[in-house]
Amino acid sequence: MSAQEQQEQELEALEAIYSEGELEILNREYPEISLQITLKSNQFGEPEDDDFTVELGIKFTENYPDEIPEITIDGIDEEFEEIRIFEAIEKMKAVAEENLGMVMVFAIVSAMQEEIGELLNVKKAEKDKVLEIEKEAKEAESRKKFEGTVVTPDSFRAWKEKFDAERKAANESAEKERLAALAGRLTGRQLFLKDATLNLSDMTLIGAQDEVEIDESLFDNEEFEGLDIESDEEEEED
Repeated sequence: MSAQEQQEQELEALEAIYSEGELEILNREYPEISLQITLKSNQFGEPEDDDFTVELGIKFTENYPDEIPEITIDGIDEEFEEIRIFEAIEKMKAVAEENLGMVMVFAIVSAMQEEIGELLNVKKAEKDKVLEIEKEAKEAESRKKFEGTVVTPDSFRAWKEKFDAERKAANESAEKERLAALAGRLTGRQLFLKDATLNLSDMTLIGAQDEVEIDESLFDNEEFEGLDIESDEEEEED
């Protein structure tokens, strides 16, 4: 059987296996026969965020099935890295090599369905990795709140100097406010005790008392008549 006859018969078999929504014949003319098969990651379950669709492209060569067909994978460029898609294509080519001389589209499609399972695992692992990173970030943030800032000798010294200066300033300010509040209510005794200069001035006056001389001529003798005033000399005579 010629290559053309095998290719045409395989197309008929594929159309019987796959529905119109799954199989699309892009070109029926030999030797440019090409087709596309759409495979979904989730064919039977409820739709999920991780679902994706693979468009498996196969183009027969002139000597197919004695040569492997051209294989492409589309539709998942945004889902997986380019290197991962390349690896999947290489796996499909390996399956084709194993089936040289026989029609092989069904075998390639079956291998692609298994590969989709692997791709799902990759996607799940990437998602779990992102969630783990987010979890670790949250835990690190929580630990940071409890751990606080690490104290070093230099940072403690700087903090202590700042703390002492602020405390001193606060105490001085509080004392000034206290004195200002009491300024209008201090008694003479409190003022005396508070101001040392008052104490010093009184002591000066006491010390100078013995040196004061009284000029009797400055006083009116008539005003002092009848008063018994003894002089220092009379006291000495007694």
